[in-house]
This record gives sequence, structure tokens and C-alpha cells, in this order.
Amino acid sequence: MNKILVSIYVLKLDQEFEVFLPPNKKIVDIICMIAKAIHEISNGVFPLNYQNLLYDAEQNIFYDVQLSVKDAGLKNGKRLIFF
Repeated sequence: MNKILVSIYVLKLDQEFEVFLPPNKKIVDIICMIAKAIHEISNGVFPLNYQNLLYDAEQNIFYDVQLSVKDAGLKNGKRLIFF
């Protein structure tokens, strides 16, 4: 299974992270995974909240949390904003 490499800008921390995403996981699972990782990396500065969203500023869309990464059309090199 090939993973998709994306850049995720975390607005609250003003930091960007590169993340490999499994193509068959749902966006909702990806959001939970990212929220947990950022909460740990930031030593609790980033509040643990599973109601975050992934936004594509280039296409001006929020990704549907029920779609898989592949079905949402995420590709290598995509830059996302994590709200």
C-alpha cells in the first residue's frame, strides 16, 4: 500500500508538518491521528479536539470526513490547512 505525502499547516501553532497518509483511511480517522500527534508534539499546547477539519486553500474546499483519502482526491505534494 503506497502512502500519500502531504504538507499540513497547523493554524493554531503556525507550523507545517509533512505527513504520510494511508489512501484507504477515512478523513475522519486521519483528523484524529493528526490531532493526537500534534497534541503530543506540542506538549499539550494544541488542544485535543476531534472536530478539526482539513482544508485545501488551493481548491477552496473542506474535505468530507466520510471520504477516504483516495476518494477525496488527495495526491502527493498537496498542501492542507488543519483547523
